[in-house]
Amino acid sequence: MTFRAFAIVAIMAFGSMPFVPASGRAADSSDAAVRAVLTDAVENFFRPGYRRVQDRAAAMGNAVEALCTEAGDERLQKTRAAFAEAVSAWSRMETVRFGPILHQNAAERLYFFPDRRGIGLRQVQGVLAKKDETATAADTLAAKSVALQGLGTLEFLLFGTGAEEMAANGDSFRCRFAEAVTARVEATAATVANEWSEPGGIANRFANPDSAYADFRTQEDSLRALLGTFTNGLELIADARIVPFLGGDENKARPKAAAWWRAGLTGDALAQNLGGLSELYDEAGMQRLLPTENSNLSSEIRFEFANAQRALSGIDQPLPKLAEDEKDRSPVAYLLIVTRSLRSLFAERFAGAIGLVAGFSSLDGD
Repeated sequence: MTFRAFAIVAIMAFGSMPFVPASGRAADSSDAAVRAVLTDAVENFFRPGYRRVQDRAAAMGNAVEALCTEAGDERLQKTRAAFAEAVSAWSRMETVRFGPILHQNAAERLYFFPDRRGIGLRQVQGVLAKKDETATAADTLAAKSVALQGLGTLEFLLFGTGAEEMAANGDSFRCRFAEAVTARVEATAATVANEWSEPGGIANRFANPDSAYADFRTQEDSLRALLGTFTNGLELIADARIVPFLGGDENKARPKAAAWWRAGLTGDALAQNLGGLSELYDEAGMQRLLPTENSNLSSEIRFEFANAQRALSGIDQPLPKLAEDEKDRSPVAYLLIVTRSLRSLFAERFAGAIGLVAGFSSLDGD
């Protein structure tokens, strides 16, 4: 199939829409079933997932500290491996866009992307050029732009122009800057993870909504946030992760518009994005919300998640590079189709089955 054919099919998927409650939920979505799903989502996915991000950030910080203490090519490679683990943990949770991750720009502090105007890159390069010592201490770095404080900055320091300096000189400005960045990443990740663990905090409000709460007054509020993780998350994967570097019939591929292209982690991160959503669906036991007549929908959802992972596992070269090849980029286009198909399954059929209807997406700015 040509890329044009893939694109035509992809266009059939509709735009982004989280959920607003219909006049009533389907009968099978009882209060007890909803409460069980929400509780399992918290205990089996949100809490352990964010704690994993914190743990991987801490391990990455230890690796950077070791590199700065004892420089060398081997240490640099170990640090890059620890960075990849942190990116993997973050990517698995990246599609969650409610709760503590939105407080004080935590998501942007962890990863400022997309950076369409290159603001973050210019800021990082400016710090390096000026050797701004205030960027080498976590407390003063915290007061600077969020674009300087996260994994994107660390990617440039470890993989971008001049990265070899870190292997050659552990006491370099670049290395001290990296230590401050990892401290900020760990601090932000810890704040988010801790908020999910607080008694009476976000986890309790989400799983046990009450009219006294400002954020989760009803079960519909919680379901809207949960389902929005899938619809908005799949939209993010399609439109903010795949489309920018894939291009199309009218636009050329732009490899450097891909997330994590310097580190060669574009495909790995996408696999974790999709794998995280698949895990959330299973660990929350969301099939329990479906009426009996819609029970086959879970099989379709799992089938499409499996299709996405098979598509990624069958690609043996960096996705941004593959997208440049006019003849061979159809696997990336197919991944886009599957992602949008998944979104349609959640936004149209799953939402309808449990008595929710779609509204406009916050990602559209509406």
